[in-house]
Amino acid sequence: MKRISIGLFALAAATALVASPALAKKAHHTAVTCQKIKDAIASGKTADDVAKEMKVSAARVKACTTPAKPRKSKKAAKQG
Repeated sequence: MKRISIGLFALAAATALVASPALAKKAHHTAVTCQKIKDAIASGKTADDVAKEMKVSAARVKACTTPAKPRKSKKAAKQG
């Protein structure tokens, strides 16, 4: 019984130690919305400039600025 409780305590302590830096880093992260990215592009900045200034990836800028593909309905998907 004593070994089990010591093992559980060690596991909990290790989990808290490993998870705390990850949680602390995530808490300080500020999200950049697609609207902010679109506004920056509309003001005349290039996609590379927006990515560097807002600290987002080029893929994120591209995903926010490309038009969305139209979705097919279930009925259309069944037909062909």
